Amino acid sequence: MNKQATLAMAGVLAVLAAGSDAQAKSLEDILKEKGVITEAEYKEASKEKPYDYKLGKGFVLTSPDQKFQLQLGGQIQAQYELDNYEVGNKQDVSQFNLRRVKTLLSGYAFTKDLTYKATYNWSNVVKENSKAMEEVNMKYRVADELQVMLGQEKIQYSRQWITSNTAQQFVDGSFVRNAFMQGYDTGINLHGDLWTGVVKYDAGLFGGAGQNTKNKTSDNAYNFRLTVNPLGDMKYGEGDLEYSKKPLVSLGSSYYLNTVKKTVSGTGTTATSAIDNNNSNFVTDTNGWLGTAVKGKYFGTKAAEDISVDSWEADFACKWLGASMQGEYFWGKAVGETSGKELIARGGYVQAGYFVIPQRLELALRYAWMDPNRQVSSDSISEIQGAVNYFLYGNNLKIQGDVGNRHTYKNQADDLVARAQVQLLF
Repeated sequence: MNKQATLAMAGVLAVLAAGSDAQAKSLEDILKEKGVITEAEYKEASKEKPYDYKLGKGFVLTSPDQKFQLQLGGQIQAQYELDNYEVGNKQDVSQFNLRRVKTLLSGYAFTKDLTYKATYNWSNVVKENSKAMEEVNMKYRVADELQVMLGQEKIQYSRQWITSNTAQQFVDGSFVRNAFMQGYDTGINLHGDLWTGVVKYDAGLFGGAGQNTKNKTSDNAYNFRLTVNPLGDMKYGEGDLEYSKKPLVSLGSSYYLNTVKKTVSGTGTTATSAIDNNNSNFVTDTNGWLGTAVKGKYFGTKAAEDISVDSWEADFACKWLGASMQGEYFWGKAVGETSGKELIARGGYVQAGYFVIPQRLELALRYAWMDPNRQVSSDSISEIQGAVNYFLYGNNLKIQGDVGNRHTYKNQADDLVARAQVQLLF
């Protein structure tokens, strides 16, 4: 039997032995791990092909001179949601929806140090077309210790927000994360990995108006983040899907500073105020800590004014042998520059999970709470949730479900929230 036939037969046997795990690895990786091919043969086989497909990254096109590469992939999250409200004027919800439908483009140009990314979320076209473009940027790697991003990306604030929604432990992020996260913005960000990922930093200057929007104030937004991984680099991703053989610990903290514009429409008792900004939930959404206060007239509606915002969070995460835990504490402060009104909000969550069947079946539990305004009594909200995740091909194809109880202290209401989701990443 010639060498090519031997390698082919060994490759088939390796794939069969690896089962579904082979979906996450190339044939060359499996053959090398099993000692079927040498290091030199592995490097030769691993050379970029003009056309290829990599699970989780999509279709890969590479120019003959290997100076240009395009990866084309997609993501679909089909979801069912049930919300049963105990009291109030909210209408119960029982619906199917496409939570996220994305086209994912990425690659490099001229050199592998100059990479690009473009993410288009089709589900946002119906909701709010200006938010369909998400991450659209270029990054240049000077060295591991200094990488420069120019364009639009996730503001590096909050561990759970930075973590891709494809790698979440629950169907969606915590409600308190949604209330404090800073969303997407356009600007420049400096990032670095020190000592092989033991220390990571981000320092960003952004427009401050949010996703695909020009700022209408004279100020910009500033963001800083520092992460320490004392036992070695730990990638962002909830749950220990990789079944880490050694314990991993990550500690992080972020700070954000911005000035937003409050506008007023109408007069007298019918006057309403809002934030002239296309940022994420914290300023615009009725569940956001600042958006709730502005729309609830805490800052008043008599005159338009600038509101200075600074927000801080601290977080941790750990993983080992299929077990995981992470948590965050959020603090936000807003001051009206004309009215002098001051708002301080706090919140946090902690969640833990364990793979009862390694890399296949995971159970998780989460507790979250938020005090949206320290000067208002009995307005806190808390939530406890349980989740079950089944992974067919890692995060590329998985089924998730969670159910929880959200308690509102103001009216002593307990609301049932249940969700189920199928994710396909290709």
